[in-house]
Amino acid sequence: YFESRLLANHKQQMKELIQRDKNRASVVMWSVSNEPKSDKNESESYFKEVINYTRELDSKHKRPITLVTDKGTGDKSAPFVDILSINRYFSWYSDPGHTEVIRESMILDVENWVKTHNKPVLITEYGADTIPGLHQSPEYVFTEEYQTKFMKEHFKAFDYLRANSSFIGEHIWNFADFMTAQGITRILGNRKGIFTRERQPKASAHLLRYRFHLLASETDSYPIPQDLIENVPVYKKAVRTHDEH
Repeated sequence: YFESRLLANHKQQMKELIQRDKNRASVVMWSVSNEPKSDKNESESYFKEVINYTRELDSKHKRPITLVTDKGTGDKSAPFVDILSINRYFSWYSDPGHTEVIRESMILDVENWVKTHNKPVLITEYGADTIPGLHQSPEYVFTEEYQTKFMKEHFKAFDYLRANSSFIGEHIWNFADFMTAQGITRILGNRKGIFTRERQPKASAHLLRYRFHLLASETDSYPIPQDLIENVPVYKKAVRTHDEH
């Protein structure tokens, strides 16, 4: 998997990437790979060289280096990165339908990463395929109710981890649905978006907007938009006045 030709090409790709984007203020870190076979023993020296080379390329700005992994804490690249980025799909690819496992599974996983490597942890993917307009109660996989329940259980874990570990961020997969090759695990493509392919919101988009505004209010005193405040149901006991008949 990790031959010299691949290493040379990988380093060239990182060089071109940094040359192109090094002056973009929106770039906060460099990721050298996404879900590679970084649990293989031969990947250790490979990623050590790629990561050190990438760090040298950005020696002026010194942005953090990361690698996005779907492997366990034994990932061979982990000792060399600055930030641990992990993709996790509790209650989707494992234990589908069982949202009750999400909170404790995520907390245990992240705490193990922190304990093992003592570095900041970023969740770079979590998500559930969802068909817009498909509803069921109780929630069921592929329904909008399932996606929102799925997200809320993750939020519980993230909020605990924010307060009790070096957990630094959450990224849902994905912004919008997109087409993939045909297969029995997909329904007309990857439907994990909070928006459809036509960029129309699912219920999850409204939920995520609400959460991000609440986080911004907590961390930066950012004002919560009035439409979100008004979205909270209002109840007042009806009182009949004297002029009503």
